[in-house]
Amino acid sequence: MLRAVSYARVSTGAQAQSGLGTDAQHGAVDREAHARGWRVVARITDDAVSGAIPTSQRPKLAAALAKLTSGKLDVLAVARSDRLARSTIELLQLHERAQAEGWTLAALDTPVDLTGHEGQLYIGIRALFAEFEAAMAGARTSEALEVARSRGVRLGRPSQHADTTKALAAALRVDGRSYGEIAVALTEAGIFTPSGNTEWSRSSVQSLLRTIEHDRQARAHADRNAAEQHRH
Repeated sequence: MLRAVSYARVSTGAQAQSGLGTDAQHGAVDREAHARGWRVVARITDDAVSGAIPTSQRPKLAAALAKLTSGKLDVLAVARSDRLARSTIELLQLHERAQAEGWTLAALDTPVDLTGHEGQLYIGIRALFAEFEAAMAGARTSEALEVARSRGVRLGRPSQHADTTKALAAALRVDGRSYGEIAVALTEAGIFTPSGNTEWSRSSVQSLLRTIEHDRQARAHADRNAAEQHRH
């Protein structure tokens, strides 16, 4: 059974004193841990700490990361990715650290599993959009996709690069794009629909995002079954 640490962060002293924000965050992690067969061995909170403060300068989080690095913990779980890092670049760096050191980063608000190749693509694409939009505020999505292409993100038929297509659609959705805007972006990027069409519609985007959610639920179910078998 994987050993998880639940991390929460609240920005204001009032939130810290009430405990309401942290209780909700830890509660969400507890429910996910039960579903996936993790054992939450620690619940830590950085009280009255701004998300702008680097992760290395947050006392509780730094201590948890040290235990993850040493192998004493297996999973760092947060209810929302912005509790961990406001910067997408910093989130990507944490994900790369987790991959290199052999532990799992789990942000429950992300529509894809961050532990695998799809998760790396998802965070990487979000980082590309964040970098692009910081440099060129108000740029069109199609221009941001050109930046992704220039960095080596492969776009093509979903049958060939399904993970990339899912990660891109999920990243666009999290960044606030509507189904229609995502459809336009995928069409302009030259990505084929699962049926081989060259033009995406709102319904085809909704279907793709439902598939992502079904995949996430299936992984959680598989994790739960594996944990139960391990206990027996």
